[in-house]
Amino acid sequence: MTQTPVQSLQGQFLLAMPSMADPRFLRSVVYMAAHDSEGAMGFIINKRAEGLSLGDILKDMPKSVAKTGLVNLPVYVGGPVQNDHGFVLHTSDYTKTQNSLSQELPIALTQSADVLVDAAHGRGPEMMRLFLGYAGWGPGQIEGELQDNAWLVCDANIADIFTSQSDDLYEKCVAAMGINLALLSNEGGEA
Repeated sequence: MTQTPVQSLQGQFLLAMPSMADPRFLRSVVYMAAHDSEGAMGFIINKRAEGLSLGDILKDMPKSVAKTGLVNLPVYVGGPVQNDHGFVLHTSDYTKTQNSLSQELPIALTQSADVLVDAAHGRGPEMMRLFLGYAGWGPGQIEGELQDNAWLVCDANIADIFTSQSDDLYEKCVAAMGINLALLSNEGGEA
């Protein structure tokens, strides 16, 4: 039996369907940073960590960062995996740190604090977002969830990934697709 190649969701948004059983993903917009036959990785881009900013989580912050407005950079809940680790999703114009995403994407990912120090000195990326944790799926898991109608897939763009209006992003994406979620079936199926 030949396995069907995985159509990559990398660089796309996943929108949680109203029937999403996992409350951590309720009304979530997930930017898919990686997806292949070995699994998938994404970041919930529309859920701020209530009351947390960079200054709250980076206690040993370099003084050059601590003296800037960057300490007020909001922190987002990227997902339930490694939620005690920080990740910085940023535009690929910043290349000083190693990017762990595909070079074809206009988005880069780093865990290095160098990006924060450089941003504090005006040498950082044009746009960035700080996350605690990420969303991860094992081989075939996201495909199964798509088959079960847990997610909608839509095009992602840089403006939406880094929007300051992230609380409204779910509704904006659904409206852009021309979909009324109240009319969608929660049942999966095969054609």
